[in-house]
Amino acid sequence: MIEYSIVIPVYNEEESLSLLFDEMKRAMDPLQKFYQIIFVNDCSSDRSPHILKGFQEMAPDVVEVINLPQRSGQTFAMKKGLEAAEGNIVVTLDADLQNDPSDIPRLLEKMNEGYDVVCGWRKARQDKRLKAILSKIGNILQRIITGMTIHDVSCTLRAYKKECVRKIPLNWKGQHRFIPLCLSLQGYRAGEIISHHRLRQFGHSKYSHKRIFRVMMDFFRILMAGGKK
Repeated sequence: MIEYSIVIPVYNEEESLSLLFDEMKRAMDPLQKFYQIIFVNDCSSDRSPHILKGFQEMAPDVVEVINLPQRSGQTFAMKKGLEAAEGNIVVTLDADLQNDPSDIPRLLEKMNEGYDVVCGWRKARQDKRLKAILSKIGNILQRIITGMTIHDVSCTLRAYKKECVRKIPLNWKGQHRFIPLCLSLQGYRAGEIISHHRLRQFGHSKYSHKRIFRVMMDFFRILMAGGKK
């Protein structure tokens, strides 16, 4: 029986994938539990598909690769990965190496305290100043308006109980940022750990500060829906 599923959306991350895979194995193998790593290739145009195929051939019992037929964005990629996850606990993280796989065991340990979802908190965030400031302001506003205690609701590094996963609404672009809020509004208990956030080594961020207005609209849209699908 698979205990843990790790879902990783991938879009043009050829330089980071081998390092990420090695770090994933170092983090997960000592747990001595069956686990799967689900890479969701979002129609990458670089060598990412070839690299992921190599992982699957090297570790077919561990690695599953989902190749999306067209560029669909991180929300849809995460949705397809979560749908394929078989583990009792499902972990998500980014493929760009800014999330540290060595934090995963601490996420899992925190879940033993009775949480349904545990989020990473990028307390020492290694991003451009404007991006970090906008994110911090958004997180403060969410805590004030919703009463949530989570400091970093948009960090992709998270762990979920399996029964939560099917309640996660991922119906429109960008909704993945609000998963902890959606689950909290449905009555699930959310916790956090301080995670190790790293500088981006390769490529460039897909983030644009111009989408802050879209994010604000999405936030109130989720509140009106009560976090449900």
